[in-house]
Amino acid sequence: MHPTIARYASTRDLIAAATAAAAQQQHRLRLIDAWRPVADLPALNQAAFATELAAHLPPPAGPAAALRTRLVWQCTLRADPDAAGPGDHRFQETARRILAATGIATDGDPASCRWALLRLGDHEVRLVAPLARPDGTVVDTGRDRSLALAVCQLAESRHTNTSRHRAAAAGTADRRTGCLPAPSPVVTAAARAGRRP
Repeated sequence: MHPTIARYASTRDLIAAATAAAAQQQHRLRLIDAWRPVADLPALNQAAFATELAAHLPPPAGPAAALRTRLVWQCTLRADPDAAGPGDHRFQETARRILAATGIATDGDPASCRWALLRLGDHEVRLVAPLARPDGTVVDTGRDRSLALAVCQLAESRHTNTSRHRAAAAGTADRRTGCLPAPSPVVTAAARAGRRP
């Protein structure tokens, strides 16, 4: 997976951009993970979702201030388009690790930022996080690009090692099935006795 970081002025702008990108790729935008259970959240196409996601953002002094500060963070994760698309669980696991590594959110911490993971198609997701915590503090994301890249590289190496291990195990099993069948008990007993069956 390869991460790309961007900033937006509002969650509505970001979701609108993600929806347009999904439509261009002829896919439907799906919410696959979030700071609280996905089933409890409003639908993505409702303004209520963007409002709830950005609940802790300070109100901007004006449109110019919102554009200048851009407190809505996005990390786009793209998988190899020539390979089969990863399952939701792989994207979810990588996204949660990126959130923890960058200090944006950790599992089970109510003081973390809110976030959502949007799937655009077989090979792309967008991790969205307004950078304000419930106490009003803003997360410092100074090293977010390098940290996200490190997480993705680690995830890829683990996935590659797991795939190789499975392939090796399958190869061993294939070689086993190519062996001659075990001799019958009569043949075995005769061999031990030193005579022909």
